[in-house]
Formats: sequence, structure tokens, C-alpha cells
Amino acid sequence: MFHKIKNKYKQHKLERRRQLDMIKNMPSAYDDAIISWIAPETIRHQHGPIWKTVMSFLVAGAIILGIYYDAWTFSLVVAVFVITYYLVHLEHPKSLEVKISDIGIKIGYRKYTYSQIKAFWIIYDPPYVQTLNIRVIGEYVSDITIQLNTQSPATVREFLMAKIPEMEGQSEKLSDIFLRLFKI
Repeated sequence: MFHKIKNKYKQHKLERRRQLDMIKNMPSAYDDAIISWIAPETIRHQHGPIWKTVMSFLVAGAIILGIYYDAWTFSLVVAVFVITYYLVHLEHPKSLEVKISDIGIKIGYRKYTYSQIKAFWIIYDPPYVQTLNIRVIGEYVSDITIQLNTQSPATVREFLMAKIPEMEGQSEKLSDIFLRLFKI
């Protein structure tokens, strides 16, 4: 009986995945791109032996201090964070196709109409930061960062200014600077 239920569940899961893939691959007006490029999902930093040694000492020190001060939950949280960080960084970031069309922006399979996008801004400080940022309104407000790679920021800015407002004076978030500097 369990075998039968297990097989039904697998069949249902495969069918659902096929349906989702079919929906994702259906051509739409987003595919009529005015501007398009390939961007990595995230920036992956190379960690040398010095970085690994320093971080190992910092983590070991934090865990030892947590145990010494009888804060075992802190030590546990640090250990879980390190394990999670390691597991997440085993995967390589996916390459996403970014398409800017007359009706919105498509990032990979996600589509955002211009009515969903509250504003955009570009942070361009090569070779460190080259990003297009969009603020999307939905159930909650979220900022999406898209790597520009070799795409001209002037071209993107010129096209998007005709569609959505630009948030001027924006700079890189303090948390992003911290993550970039420490290669986390």
C-alpha cells in the first residue's frame, strides 16, 4: 500500500514539474526584448588560504567564547551558520537571462510588469559593483539586484527612465559593502 502511495506521489510530482516547465518555457511578450544580457544569480567570491585561515580562527574563537561564557546557544548558532554557509556555497550560481521589454523586466523565469516596479537605480563602480536595482511592490516591498556584467548602464538607464522613475542618490547598502569586503 505504501509503495502504491509513494508511486502516485512521484507521478503527481513529475506531472506538476512538467506543467511548470511548460508554463515557464511558453513564449510571451517579455521575450520581445529591447535590451537583454546574461547575469549571474549572485557574485561568487574566491576564498584563498589566508581568508579560510582567518575565518576558521574567528569561528573557532566565537564558539570557544560562547562555551566559556556559558552561552551554548550562541556557539550553536555560529556552528549552524558556518555549516549553512558551506552548503550554500557548494552550488555554483545560476546564469539568468535578463530581458527588458516594452511591458516589463524578465529575470530568468520571473516576470515583473512596470506597474509592479516602483523605481530603479543603477550602482556603477567598476570593477567592484555594476548593478541594476529595482524596487518591486507586491505583498511586501523588495529590492532586486541584477548584475549588469558587460551591459552598458547608460543604455539600460535611458530605456528604463521612459518607463519607471529613477531613485537618484542611492548607493550600495552597508550590508552589501560588508559582504563584498569580507568575501562572504
